[in-house]
Amino acid sequence: AIFGANIQSIEVIEGDDVRKGQVLAYLSHPNITQFQSEYLDAYSQLEYLKKNYERQERLYKEEVASGKGFEQVKADYLSTQGKVASHESQLRQLGLNPKQIQEGKFYDRIPVVAPIEGSITAVEIKTGQYVSAEKDLFEIVNTHHIHADLMVFEKDVYKVEKGQMVEFEVKTIPGKVLSAEIFSVGKIFEEDPKAVHVH
Repeated sequence: AIFGANIQSIEVIEGDDVRKGQVLAYLSHPNITQFQSEYLDAYSQLEYLKKNYERQERLYKEEVASGKGFEQVKADYLSTQGKVASHESQLRQLGLNPKQIQEGKFYDRIPVVAPIEGSITAVEIKTGQYVSAEKDLFEIVNTHHIHADLMVFEKDVYKVEKGQMVEFEVKTIPGKVLSAEIFSVGKIFEEDPKAVHVH
């Protein structure tokens, strides 16, 4: 989660294949509405300050307004512009469209999307549960490009070398034999068990 909220719904179960960007769950919390409201306030303020800035700039160029007054208006405008840009960046990270919020159409939930393609191997949440921003919600395993770190016992090290093809199995895909090419053989033996890492 990238926002502390309650789990409104869970859209997948263990074993499901998911694509990158697919919605896995929806989060809901009053803070989501408050954050959108703060953005809309800042955006409305920016619109007002922009018009005021442009008017003060014209007056300053025509030498009707003071430089000090114009500089204050400019500072307020640029500060609010930065605040709005920051809010918009955060909204996009949450999967929300700032344009929709500018029209007063608030989102009541935010999506949690898959960062990668793969299979759901664990669902760590329940509907209604509050999750903090650091909470792991799902475990997704992508088996298309596995980097396997294997241990080879001391007595068998002479049997493996860089470039060699090997076959192995992993617990997350029971009954399937995978093949891979060795690209690196460790040089230092681990003590318990006495073995080297093979990548």
